[in-house]
Amino acid sequence: MIVRLGPLLLLSLLCASGCAIGRYEEGLPIAADKIPQIVVGQTTRKEILDWFGAPTGLADASLVERLLSDRELGPGPVADLPFADVLVYRLTRGRLRLGSVILFTYLDFHVASDTLVVFFDADDRVLYFGYRRGTDVLR
Repeated sequence: MIVRLGPLLLLSLLCASGCAIGRYEEGLPIAADKIPQIVVGQTTRKEILDWFGAPTGLADASLVERLLSDRELGPGPVADLPFADVLVYRLTRGRLRLGSVILFTYLDFHVASDTLVVFFDADDRVLYFGYRRGTDVLR
C-alpha cells in the first residue's frame, strides 16, 4: 500500500510548487548622455524640457489634491505649474523572482530608480542639479 502512495505523494508535491518572474517599470528612461551638457548658469529650462521631455510629475500628494480642487488642470505649459522652478525626472524599475515548494518559499524583489532633479533661478537658467543612476544593479 505504501509503495502505491509514493507516486501519488510525489505528484502532489509537484503540484504544490510554483514559480514566478516579473518586472516593473514606471517612468521614461533619462537621457544620461545629455547630463554632461547641463551647465549651471547657462542651460535654460527650455533646453532641459527639450532634452528630457515633461517631468515625471508632482510628488507632494497634498499639493496635487489642492491643485485639482483649486484649479482646472489641462494640457498646458509646464512653466505654469506651481513650483515649476524644480523639475524631477525619475525612472523606477523592479525585478521579482519567486519560487515555492510546499513549505519553502524564496522571494527576491529589488526596486531601483534613476533620478534627475533640476533647480532653476529667476531667469529660468539651471541653478543646480543632481543625478543618481540606480537601475544598473537590476541588469
